[in-house]
Amino acid sequence: VYFVGFLTRFIYVKNKESEILDDNKQVIYAFWHNQQSFLLFPYRKRGKISVLVSMSSDGEYIARSLPKFKMKATRGSSSKGGFSALRGLIEDAKKGYNIALTPDGPRGPIYIATPGIIYLASKTNLPIIPGAVDCSHKFHVNSWDKFQVPLPFGKCAIVKEKPLYVTPEKDINELCNILTERLNAATQKATELCRKGK
Repeated sequence: VYFVGFLTRFIYVKNKESEILDDNKQVIYAFWHNQQSFLLFPYRKRGKISVLVSMSSDGEYIARSLPKFKMKATRGSSSKGGFSALRGLIEDAKKGYNIALTPDGPRGPIYIATPGIIYLASKTNLPIIPGAVDCSHKFHVNSWDKFQVPLPFGKCAIVKEKPLYVTPEKDINELCNILTERLNAATQKATELCRKGK
């Protein structure tokens, strides 16, 4: 991943409100499951990040890679080890870690946010920053989400959308829908940027 990262041109599309939070406050990073391998290299200097990683074979690859990028892996998912993983993430937040997770993992449905991340935000009082990434050079793994692996000598677009704040009076399903919309909007922007100049 380091090799690919050094041979990739990164393009950043920043949301002003998200950047202010990212620079000054703990946050929860949200991104789709099939994009997670793209984010290891550019986020390697972001400070303390605890990443929720599934128990799948894809998750094992990510978990083994995280320490090399100064990130911490918390294993578990909605289908296996969910309660202990959630408890671990809450404890990590108390220790000052930013949290990163994929709201459509580990089994989908693809590109639809599920309530786990909303519950986590409500327990930690951390804002959610929706983000997306795409690469012009990549291949797809034969998995439920068509997991994407970056290849060298391309460009990679990283897009952040407006942050999402979770408060008790807000409806969980509505918040899931809003997060889904923002993540998909960010994904579309990233894809469009990577297609330009091809």
